[in-house]
Amino acid sequence: MRVQFTSFTAVAAVMALTVLAACGDSDLSSDPQSADSAEPASSSQSETSIIESCSSDSEIPSSWNMFGGSSAQDSPEWSSAALSSEAIPDPSSDGHLSPEMSSSIEPTSSSAIVEASPEIVLDKDGFATVADVYRGLAPGEKAVFIIRHSEREDAVTIETELTANGIKMAQNLGAALKSDEEFSYVTSGFVRTNETANNISKGRGEASLPKLITNYDITGNWFLKISADSLAQYGTVLGMRGGSVELMSHWAYEGGYPDALYELGPRAQEFMQSVILKNLPKWKRVTIMVSHDIFVMPLAVFGSQKKVALKYYEDYHWINYIAGLAVIADEQNNLRYIPVKGAESGVIDYLAIYMAEHGGYSR
Repeated sequence: MRVQFTSFTAVAAVMALTVLAACGDSDLSSDPQSADSAEPASSSQSETSIIESCSSDSEIPSSWNMFGGSSAQDSPEWSSAALSSEAIPDPSSDGHLSPEMSSSIEPTSSSAIVEASPEIVLDKDGFATVADVYRGLAPGEKAVFIIRHSEREDAVTIETELTANGIKMAQNLGAALKSDEEFSYVTSGFVRTNETANNISKGRGEASLPKLITNYDITGNWFLKISADSLAQYGTVLGMRGGSVELMSHWAYEGGYPDALYELGPRAQEFMQSVILKNLPKWKRVTIMVSHDIFVMPLAVFGSQKKVALKYYEDYHWINYIAGLAVIADEQNNLRYIPVKGAESGVIDYLAIYMAEHGGYSR
């Protein structure tokens, strides 16, 4: 893939992308009503929700202040402080990716990074399909698929629901994972993560809605030392046009920013030990864990040893919906990691989308 445009067009595109930061909503912006809720909102589609304790075994807090005061945990969209990370960069856009861009599904106690199995094919961006990884599990292995939620509506609160396209995406992924075995479903407790899990289950043809397990460690703050609300401002102060999105991607690949973010490797390993391996015995052979992009993107970079193509700060690539990382444990609890996609691509290429819509883009 090559982006071909004149220097004038390049400057105009960057200016347009930057100007779009003036439009309103943010997945990291606080919603007072939601932030003060006593417990996380659950999807109206859920029958049951099981709440797991935090990895530290501390008592579950009674308010969403444990999440840095933020009502939502995805990257900013059309925010005042950061470039859109999920919406097509066009002021006339409705904020949702077109189906051809985002939602075509391909039906198809130690911890160490191990290369993907030979039978698992990675695409040019470093992702395998969730279905291929699931079918390729060896006897005795267990897998946790940590994925971003499916496409959601624009207004961002804890209660924000999936779009119709997002529901279809999740159900199509479930259809690609159809089998007789039961899965475990772990979510952040936000409506959009609950709905993603429920629709994957529905797509699999499961007889009843699953008992969703709410885990507070996957809301999106795991890698943050500051509140989620502060990320975009932090990036803007550093002169980053992309705010928190650019900040998170630069940190994941290049490190730094120790006052705002933990070191990726040790913090990711801590998550594997204190959350994945701790809970794996009580989860089924396959677990679908549905979280948010600022949590899932760093894990995909970590698990791929920085080989996955999510360098937003260089090329405007960001983690796609229902993409993430498969964590596979053998009987000795050795872990191997494979970046996975539930849609046609694991990457949203915002510059390519912008140039395709405004001219100057060719493959």
